[in-house]
Formats: sequence, C-alpha cells, structure tokens
Amino acid sequence: MGLDIFRKKTAPAFEVALRLGALYAGIEQHEEVADVLANYSEALGIAYQIRDDLSDLGSKGETNDIAGLRPSLLLAVAYEKAKNDQKAQLESVWCRSPQASINPEQIEALYTELKADERARQLYETYKEEAIRCLRDVENPNLKGLLRRVIGKIFNDTEIKGWCKEFEAKNAANRLAEISVAG
Repeated sequence: MGLDIFRKKTAPAFEVALRLGALYAGIEQHEEVADVLANYSEALGIAYQIRDDLSDLGSKGETNDIAGLRPSLLLAVAYEKAKNDQKAQLESVWCRSPQASINPEQIEALYTELKADERARQLYETYKEEAIRCLRDVENPNLKGLLRRVIGKIFNDTEIKGWCKEFEAKNAANRLAEISVAG
C-alpha cells in the first residue's frame, strides 16, 4: 500500500529530473539508459520516502506523522501485520478518524510491537541497495558518476563500492598491493 504511493509519487519526480539532466548533458537517450534511469529513480524514490517516514517517527521525529495523523509506510506495515482490535485502531488512524481510546504513544507502541519500524528499515536498505545496483548497467562514466553522487548526497551514510565495473580493477589492484605489503 505505502510503497505503491512512493512508486507513483516520488519515483517519477526523480526520473523526470534525471532524464532532463541527461538530455541537457547531451547523453543520448538509448533505451538502456532510459530503463536504468527508470529503475534507479524508482528505487531511489522509494528509499528516500521510507527514510523520510522513519525520520518522522514519533515524538522525537522531525514532524511526527503519528500526532499529525499522516499516513506513512510504518502505518501501512503495522496495519498489514495487525489483528482484530489493533487493526481497527490503525484503520481509524489511516482514515484520520482516530478513536478516542488511542493516542500517539499507543500508536507508536503498536508500531514497535508489530515491528513495523524494523520492516521499514529493512525495506529502506533494500531499496537503497537496489538504486546502487542499478549503476552497474550504466556505461557512460559521467552519468554513472553523477548518479553515484546523487545517492551520496541523499543518503549521507551510504558508501558505494563494488557495483561499478570501472572500479573493480582498481579495487583488485589495491587488494593485491595490501597483500604484498602485509606479506
């Protein structure tokens, strides 16, 4: 439910920006590049939105989606895992008509109990990795470099290694040099 919203909302915005940038840079729009940009944008957009939902989680979050009664991926994940009364409570939050019997702290406790936050973090890492993996199919070094920098700027905690063909030989040579120095 939540991922589909991200797929239709954020991913296309990233794709339009990247396609316009590629056109402006004079990169020919081969079908291969268009497919890579589409796949990269989808994974990047979804990871970006998941990170945003995680950063807005709870009273310590940037905007506290729970208190603001804003739907989020965490709410969707918790709803899918919930049973009976929990499901009814979460549905009321999704529909923005919370029952008087549930408050933001209880909703956050349900997220933890149902491990919605853990699942969201797993999805975040999965889609971030997928965006990085898409780069292996980019032949144009300028475009690949740009897309690597985009990931680095958006996800400050991400080190990109091992997915780009032009760095495989360099990494192998560095490993050999380290072995010969140690030996």
